[in-house]
Amino acid sequence: MRTYHTHFGVPLENTPGWWDDRKRNYKPVLPLYLRLDIPSNLSRALSCLRLSGHNFLVQRMRHDRNRRPYKLRICDRCDWHTIQDEDHILLDCPHEHLVRLRTQHQLIFPPQFEDGPARLRTFMNQPDIFGVASFVAKCLALFP
Repeated sequence: MRTYHTHFGVPLENTPGWWDDRKRNYKPVLPLYLRLDIPSNLSRALSCLRLSGHNFLVQRMRHDRNRRPYKLRICDRCDWHTIQDEDHILLDCPHEHLVRLRTQHQLIFPPQFEDGPARLRTFMNQPDIFGVASFVAKCLALFP
């Protein structure tokens, strides 16, 4: 849940002012990929990423019999000694296969890509949802 609400979700109910009378009629908008007619395999890939249905170490070691603390779920594909989470794999990891995928899909990576906690949310919600979905599907395929 932490990943979803940090990178993709709408504010939680306990956020001050979230469900007051002014906003009672506000309904959150579905993500773009659920509103468009895109192939089911691409929609599934985006859903798996958003809902932590992938095999990145951050998730695999969470459900493993020998569960490791969050800070010890270090990426085994690079030597950056950082947590292997969605943000790292999609946007940062220097592993050769991931760098090659980013190069193939360079149009979805603007030159001045913002930094900060909303970076993955901005990446996932950009207008070229087909390009993002294709890239995500190929990244997830590297982690069977």
